[in-house]
Amino acid sequence: MVYRVVYRMVDNEDDAADLTQDVFVRAYERLHTIRDGQAFQAWITRMAINLTHDKSRRRRVTPLSLDSPPPGTGEGMEWQLSDNTPNHDARLLAGELSMQVQQALSALSHEHQAVVILHHLEGMEVEEISRTLGIPTGTVKSRLSRARAELRRRLEGYFEG
Repeated sequence: MVYRVVYRMVDNEDDAADLTQDVFVRAYERLHTIRDGQAFQAWITRMAINLTHDKSRRRRVTPLSLDSPPPGTGEGMEWQLSDNTPNHDARLLAGELSMQVQQALSALSHEHQAVVILHHLEGMEVEEISRTLGIPTGTVKSRLSRARAELRRRLEGYFEG
């Protein structure tokens, strides 16, 4: 569950694996800080979200251009992006949709991104998110509403109707 939450926030398998490991190391080091009766899942999920936010603030990745040669190659080299599967067009459309949604999700603030991931992708109820993040249920509902509106705005040109 920690890996899924982190992966959905960073959209990179290697970074998600590294961050997940960092979360569990930090959790082990701070296990003594968990309060009696506090849910471990809520505690570690909150830690994962906070650590992911901290790391993303410190590290910004420069996107690669498909117009320039692949890294580590000389001039004249080109990207190899072929796919010869029978459902190539369907896979391209599904991949494009997934990419558009991920880009829209990544553009949200960390607070909005966290509640969308926990609610819509992890299936947590509003009350559980409230306990996990340590914020009132009204704040969770408000963030969900604003995040949905922002996602709708960012994706409106992509979808018809």
